[in-house]
Amino acid sequence: MKQVFGKANGHKKSLLFFALAAFMASVVMLVEYYHRNYAELMQIHQHERLSQQLSSVRANIESELNSNIFLADSLATLISVNPQSDNEQLTRMAEALYLKSSSLRNIALAPDNVIRFVYPLTGNESVIGFDYRQSPEQLHTVELAKQRQEVFIAGPLTLIQGNQAIIARMPIFTDPPFNQRYWGTCSAVIEIDKLFKLAGVNELAAQSRLAIRGKDGLGANGEVFFGDESVFAEAFSSETIRLINGSWLIAIAELPGTSYNGPALASSYIRVIGYGFSLLLLLVFISLFYSYHFARINSLQDPLTLLPNRRFAMKWLETLINSRAEFCIISLDLDKFKLINDRFGHAIGDQFLQEVARLLQINLRSSDVACRLSGDEFLVIMPRISKQQDIQPILQKIMTSFKRATFFANGQSVAFELSLGTAFFPSDAQDLESLLNQADVAMYQQKASHKLSQQEKKQT
Repeated sequence: MKQVFGKANGHKKSLLFFALAAFMASVVMLVEYYHRNYAELMQIHQHERLSQQLSSVRANIESELNSNIFLADSLATLISVNPQSDNEQLTRMAEALYLKSSSLRNIALAPDNVIRFVYPLTGNESVIGFDYRQSPEQLHTVELAKQRQEVFIAGPLTLIQGNQAIIARMPIFTDPPFNQRYWGTCSAVIEIDKLFKLAGVNELAAQSRLAIRGKDGLGANGEVFFGDESVFAEAFSSETIRLINGSWLIAIAELPGTSYNGPALASSYIRVIGYGFSLLLLLVFISLFYSYHFARINSLQDPLTLLPNRRFAMKWLETLINSRAEFCIISLDLDKFKLINDRFGHAIGDQFLQEVARLLQINLRSSDVACRLSGDEFLVIMPRISKQQDIQPILQKIMTSFKRATFFANGQSVAFELSLGTAFFPSDAQDLESLLNQADVAMYQQKASHKLSQQEKKQT
């Protein structure tokens, strides 16, 4: 078995050595790379974290804006269907919508572009009677909504009340879908400070430089209304905020003087953790390799005699046959082994089999392989023997050795009696099954001859 697998094991050990060397070299390169690039990796990690927050802020702004605008649009739809609605009806409707909103400051209705209704009225009394024609900036957005016949996101603008807000202008026509009779406009005023707080803008701005541009929904071409314009030139990440009509662009850049070096001890942890974890992986790999190695050996070895087993024998024979190499096999069976088991017990029988294995090995060539197939059946594989005259001296040596050997069982001498049968490849058979059958037939013929000889002795 050692001879057969010696080269293969040597090859596997060489591969294992090179694999381990490559693994260790890779580990050293990787750990040292991470150690040297600690600051860069920390920067990448920070950028990824802030970019994820930026994406979340973008989604929050879109959700907040659109949900509040849709609520206000419901009131505009009511008026387009029932333009004669009185203040009581409008108040009930506006109150229900306002309670559902999260950042609406107020909803204003302006028939013929003059504000006649606002909810809530408290705090917004000053806008009643305001004519949009008095404010060119606001009138421009009202007219754009009217011309486009769709919602227009205006601002941020400075309100009459003094605050900054985003205003969704919703033109109202009393003859949908023709939209020829213009009633006026519905304006949903959304507090920008409250919107940004709910969306997480302020929290993100405290960790970085943040800027938003796209006044009046003009996207990258619009004015900057939050943060500094230089952020867009230095940004490591940006997102487009999709509005109902138009878009904004939000960008994020590092704070001045940001350092990613961290404490020296932190970067040293990379080596400690990296090499420690790699050593653990190496030990696990070696353990698994040797577990597999020994499991494979055990699967090919008879545990009692430590000879190769049937599985090994069949694999080795298939290899020899496929290579078309000339060889010989000896089928060996112990005579009267059952009597030894019955008389002395299985423990003595096991010792007897172990002694048979030992005697076989010491009488074979280094290139020969003795295998235990099962019970008291053995098989010897002998490469490079193709003629009966070549094997005869070896058979004689085996038989002589077993006749001279003595086995003692409980103080009693037990002789070794065995029957042998040979077969040659390729002269006797061309395939494995036929070859084994040929050897077994020869072995059983010798076994029958032994029995006949013993019977004749008893009769005389």
